[in-house]
Amino acid sequence: MKEEYSKIDDIIFSFLDGEITENEMHILQEWLAEDVLHKNYFRQIYKIWAATDITNENASEVEKTLEKIKFQIHNSSEETKPKRTPAKQIMLNAGKWAAVVFLSLCAGAFIYSRIIKSPSSVSNVNAYNEITVPFGSKSKIRLPDGTEVLLNAGSKLSYNLDYGKKLREVEFSGEAYFKVAKQKEKPFIVHTSQANIKALGTEFNVKAYPNENTIETILVEGSVVVNKTSVNQVNKGLNDNDAIVLKPGQKLQIIKNPLEAKQDITPKPSGKATVNNDLKPLENHPDMRIATSDVQIETSWKDKRWIIRGTSLADLAVLFSRRFNVDIQMRDSVLRKYKFSGMIENETLEEVLNIMKYTIPISCKIDKGKVTWSIDRQREKDYKEAY
Repeated sequence: MKEEYSKIDDIIFSFLDGEITENEMHILQEWLAEDVLHKNYFRQIYKIWAATDITNENASEVEKTLEKIKFQIHNSSEETKPKRTPAKQIMLNAGKWAAVVFLSLCAGAFIYSRIIKSPSSVSNVNAYNEITVPFGSKSKIRLPDGTEVLLNAGSKLSYNLDYGKKLREVEFSGEAYFKVAKQKEKPFIVHTSQANIKALGTEFNVKAYPNENTIETILVEGSVVVNKTSVNQVNKGLNDNDAIVLKPGQKLQIIKNPLEAKQDITPKPSGKATVNNDLKPLENHPDMRIATSDVQIETSWKDKRWIIRGTSLADLAVLFSRRFNVDIQMRDSVLRKYKFSGMIENETLEEVLNIMKYTIPISCKIDKGKVTWSIDRQREKDYKEAY
């Protein structure tokens, strides 16, 4: 173990980089559980990692800061020193730091919560890792088998520490894009609140927010098998006899509560999901709908350019609330009939709202994380006269 502990710095940065292996995760958890100084050391590195915009020009200053932290921690009183061999000197080039900082800007604060929430005892068969992405953030992680997961704002993914040994199963809520590493003998299964999605080597998008009445699966390539389950059946496996097999380019929408969908087809900013008219009900599955999807647009949330096409303001309020971490209220119901199309890259919420005013008679008020949308009556009149 002495040799393993001498590489703890590399393991920490592999973790922050989203490339940590299962064995390295076990080593890191054991090391954190050994001594409070180890946890302090990790916290200090994380704070710099999450808060610093590191470039080629200031990378040397960051290294000096880290060396000061290490000196302070590992040269504390003899009574509190860790008995293990101190971690080797941190030597990280500017390019590596730039990659790590880029991830931090995307990931927000979720990685630190992952370490804290992960149980320290790896002998516990129920031990699991949980990754939570706050609103206003996106994150990319790599599972022990090489599967890549891009997590959208407000998402949560958890998996057992034994992941990949016998089973490849994760529990998920929110929205994510999965690029599954191919293993024919071990299907990859995503468990959501009322649906299970099984795949081999494939790429697909899942949208399953708890406060929405729908669960959507979009297949990009390969194939997936989707089952609807009740809440009590979610982790009891898949019944392929009652499953829906998707083809690339197809979107399957599962309605959690069909009665609620009939009563509330028009979504509200609070998070109700739209029942898309392009989606056609499946025979013998009244609570499922299927359609051909524009994959590039519907999964563009994960890309540098987020494409929005013909999205109602009610739906847009939900999407913006997650992406920009704000509370959006729609004061005038007449705004629900308007739709917006555009492309967002690096624009702030204020910039996006200003762009929207060119095509929609909307008035926006922003105050301490709260956004109010109202109809601009004069501009609405001008629009009616113009069109």
